[in-house]
Amino acid sequence: MKLMCLGASKAQLDCIKKAKEMGIFVITCDYDKKAIGHAFSDASVYISTFDYKNVMVAGKSYAIDGIMTMGTDQPVYTAAYVAEHLGLPTMISEETAFSVTNKIRMKQIFMESKIPTVDYRIYEKGIHEDDLDDLIYPVVVKPIDSQGQRGIYYLESKHAVIDHYEKVVQHSRDSRILVETYYEHDEITVSGWVYNNHLTVLSITDRVTFKDKDRIGICLSHELPSKHMFTHGDKILELSIQIVTAFNIHNGPIYFQLMLGAKGLYVNEIACRIGGAYEGSFIPHITGFDIVKVQIEQSLNQDKMDTKHLKYQVLMNKAFLSVQLFFCKPCIIHYMPSEKEIMELEGVFEVGFNFKSGDQVYQIENATARIGYVIVEGASKEELEKNLIKLYEQLTILDENGMNQIIHRKLKGC
Repeated sequence: MKLMCLGASKAQLDCIKKAKEMGIFVITCDYDKKAIGHAFSDASVYISTFDYKNVMVAGKSYAIDGIMTMGTDQPVYTAAYVAEHLGLPTMISEETAFSVTNKIRMKQIFMESKIPTVDYRIYEKGIHEDDLDDLIYPVVVKPIDSQGQRGIYYLESKHAVIDHYEKVVQHSRDSRILVETYYEHDEITVSGWVYNNHLTVLSITDRVTFKDKDRIGICLSHELPSKHMFTHGDKILELSIQIVTAFNIHNGPIYFQLMLGAKGLYVNEIACRIGGAYEGSFIPHITGFDIVKVQIEQSLNQDKMDTKHLKYQVLMNKAFLSVQLFFCKPCIIHYMPSEKEIMELEGVFEVGFNFKSGDQVYQIENATARIGYVIVEGASKEELEKNLIKLYEQLTILDENGMNQIIHRKLKGC
């Protein structure tokens, strides 16, 4: 069997390695020739994962049996397009894939299906201040089809929206921009699996982000369980099922970003993929459902799916876990510990670094500036927090002056 994996970064590494362990011939597709995943695959093609037509040509030339991605938004459409046009297994249709990767269509379906979302407008090049009169400020501007918090800005005036237009569209293939009324909120993520139209929610987490508006939406950690799960869990499940129905998501992984504020629960964005905060690692750890393996199997239509773990009841969750996504201030890294040293700490069960000693770190602009991640667990919320404190006693990033430049979410008790 031959599987094409769209993307060869660390976000897709679990897919590549697991497929290889399963005896599958893996073709990685990523325009970046230095992408880490290429070293683990059987063959590589150096094509943008957004270029669905040339990806299809490459897939046809390799006579692939399946195609998939994980941890990234836009290639979801490419995978569905190629699968439909080559007659390969696909869990969602090309139409659904477009709906969850194009923010204009996504917002239209929200409105048509009465799914709560913030007020928004779509604008094209040449907008004037008069066109922006009917919005309540501040606002958030976004590209129509980007990812990783690229091109997203918090703005407080009409003039600022016009001034940022070019900065936004440079991250998009679409010349239009999305402008949303800003909603003060806590962010909640929902991950799950849809099987024959039935949704099983596998995790509900708090997505903790930078507080300053210059780095809006950039994530510092995922906390499981969400502090809102027991007060709003039923509503979160109800809303998630409504989304699955509205977008005709028949099978496969889902990742929804919700916002909870003074006016209640709103939907920010949705995706039909495994999340990029290492959900492929922690979901099997807490539920027994190997979501990456299942997606590989279903993308190849190999086996009838084992559904025993889809009886999981997320509101009965007893796990306490934190995915730490840490950054650092601009510097040249003089010292940081090894992954092996961090793995030996209490409660740590997975770690990965994107930088090493000697690397130059620049100003944080989006999620690609992340230094690394650590997944930590504890028997209780209190024990988890103690383990995190111990983690950051050891996990330091020192500059040439011996100053610790690491940036992480605020720790309780510190």
